Amino acid sequence: MEYGFYYEAKMKLPFADDERFVRVWLPGSYDFVSPKKYPVLYMADGQNLVDRYLTAYGDWHLDRVIHDMQRQGLPEPILVGIDSPKDDLQRSNELNPPYSIRKKVQRNGGPNHPIGNQFLDYIVKELKPLIDVTFSTDARKDATGIGGASMGGIMAWYGFLAYPNVFGFSLCFSAPFFFYSKRDLRRILKLHNPLPRTHGKIFLYVGFDCADFEDQFTHGVVYMANQLTLRGFEGDQRMLYIGVHAKHHEDYWSKYSKDALRFWLEGLK
Repeated sequence: MEYGFYYEAKMKLPFADDERFVRVWLPGSYDFVSPKKYPVLYMADGQNLVDRYLTAYGDWHLDRVIHDMQRQGLPEPILVGIDSPKDDLQRSNELNPPYSIRKKVQRNGGPNHPIGNQFLDYIVKELKPLIDVTFSTDARKDATGIGGASMGGIMAWYGFLAYPNVFGFSLCFSAPFFFYSKRDLRRILKLHNPLPRTHGKIFLYVGFDCADFEDQFTHGVVYMANQLTLRGFEGDQRMLYIGVHAKHHEDYWSKYSKDALRFWLEGLK
């Protein structure tokens, strides 16, 4: 971590047996006495956001990304990250919507008891009120985002749908939409009825043609972008980026996070 102020607290999460770190990063411009309000981005995999020493996979360098954007005159968001469990199956269950996963995905070690609704309820009903009373946040929907990659990406998509009055922005990177059939994805969209003027902005990203694990994500992300377009999301509220030869890794998510954050924050200036 190079910029900003960093806090962490180990907390008991209602949907998990273990305690987990919740991490808060404040931008370098944060003023502890000024009435200025800051947008907030809630993210999964909090250990991967700003400190490479917390993870074996590398970090998103979001402190550096946001610092560079501040120099361009854009608002700086507060980051709130919830650490993921070390067990991959537990992480998959925590970060997936509570709908029927494809059997072949389950047989290959995918989520078998998704509890993403509990993860979201914790953010909305417990964590967000705590953050809003502790820090100088802009609590409006348009200034509140949810983000993540891979499992965290599908949670960012689902949170955007399930809580349209809370989250006005979704940073949805490399989401495993292939966990669900196209029919079930359409059913989820119909159930939550996403409308551009009530749901806000969503930024989807995926890699392509990289001879990597990421290639299996490409079709589902493009399909979801098209489905959102059919529901009225266009250029000012739905953005899709495809990174050619971009692998399933924090280095690439960091690279494209600047475009995603700019897509959100320019509307808050």
